[in-house]
Amino acid sequence: MTTPSQLSAIVTIHDQDLLLQYEAENKFQTIGCPVTYMFVGKGPVDKVRAMDPVIIAREQADNIEDYKFLVDFTSWYACINNAVPLTEFVALIQYDVTVSESFSSATLSQLQTDPDAVLGYSPVPMADRNFIRDNMGYAPLREAVKKVYGFDIKPILRSHMASATDKNWPATNNVAMRRDTLSDFVRWFTPLGLAMGNSRPSGHAFERAIKLFCILTGRHNLYDREVLQHFQMNSHETQDFKKDTGRLHQLLARNSREP
Repeated sequence: MTTPSQLSAIVTIHDQDLLLQYEAENKFQTIGCPVTYMFVGKGPVDKVRAMDPVIIAREQADNIEDYKFLVDFTSWYACINNAVPLTEFVALIQYDVTVSESFSSATLSQLQTDPDAVLGYSPVPMADRNFIRDNMGYAPLREAVKKVYGFDIKPILRSHMASATDKNWPATNNVAMRRDTLSDFVRWFTPLGLAMGNSRPSGHAFERAIKLFCILTGRHNLYDREVLQHFQMNSHETQDFKKDTGRLHQLLARNSREP
């Protein structure tokens, strides 16, 4: 498969043994673009520090690793605020996904049609209760925006849900976008994340902020649910469920879909 030179993938991961499993199983060999692991958190890294496709976020000159509940945003922040080489388009994916062989070609093809858009892989209707009602993410995001930027997001989201053609939300933090869009988002969200502090719901607020950012900046959302499956491992235990990590880690390492 030809490697799309305009697209690369950043895989956020926090477990060095699982990372080694991925490499042993060649999990991302057929993804179709270069892959870099961004290792986040404070777990051991002695086995992977010297590996070429691995960047340790906490060892970067500019990092926010003390804010562990911001989860993947610590990875995005490290990418933008340090000398991390990024292609024109970047797929930002979590460790607990499987991807198809057409992932890169499909991603790049869609972004090239609308370069300023944000592509999501797990669309959920904004009317779903998990977007702005029965969840931990909406309230802290609303309060942070009021504090930092001085306006209320509730009427904006309600208006969008009522009148916009696109009523979906790119749920999960698995998205792809242009490098410059990522830089804009990181610059915009950083003060919001820091305002929320190291609080358990902040990662859920970050997830919802991606849609809010697109609405505020006039960027479109694109969706492709066919090329990525998210296992939602809940590794930070911010939700009320647990999964069989041993079995699912094997599926993840082999890039096999969850039954």
